[in-house]
Amino acid sequence: MAEKRAPFRGALFDMDGLLLDSERACVVAFNETVQSFALPSMPEIALACIGLRSDGVRTKVSAALAGRVKYDAFYSAWGQRISAAFAQGIPVKPDVFTLLDALEYQGTPCAVATSTRTAIAEAHLQKAGLRGYFKAVIGGEQVANGKPAPDIYLMAAKALGLLPQACVAFEDSDPGTLAAIASGATVVQVPDVKPPSAALLANGHLIASTVFTGARHVGLIAK
Repeated sequence: MAEKRAPFRGALFDMDGLLLDSERACVVAFNETVQSFALPSMPEIALACIGLRSDGVRTKVSAALAGRVKYDAFYSAWGQRISAAFAQGIPVKPDVFTLLDALEYQGTPCAVATSTRTAIAEAHLQKAGLRGYFKAVIGGEQVANGKPAPDIYLMAAKALGLLPQACVAFEDSDPGTLAAIASGATVVQVPDVKPPSAALLANGHLIASTVFTGARHVGLIAK
């Protein structure tokens, strides 16, 4: 007889594009920055950066710039546009409050596992009214290897005192989803601005329209 899986005891969440509707603004800011430097259009590079830590972003963008503009100058201008877009706040994605309220009600602890630096993540979550739902916020600089390596999900589960196998992990990006799968968590992907690749879909994880519908489907919360 197959071993019965233990009930889920925790929930792990990416932040950008999953809890917060922030990726769209980042992509728009990237494309505007490309135009400001009179560079050829490269929207695919902005999409390729989604879910990556700062070192992964540097690698991809530097290669695309190919010496035409220094990376630090480009990154600074891009960051200024992002900050301006976020100045009035970052919208929360659909059903996020509904799910987090339900998890709080049933006593399921939650943690954030984001490629964003911890201090920035803390500030964005606080401003959005989400910080109080999470026992821990693990930023990208806290782990040796960024997504798609599983390090950040392993640390987030540990912060809850749990194994990843006892958790459901919610992601939007391909790198993040690969990280969550590699950690051993049950994964719900809620795609944002970039659809999942065919190679990623071959993993057979759940694709959902919102975090709440995904949580109900896998049994994290009562239907």
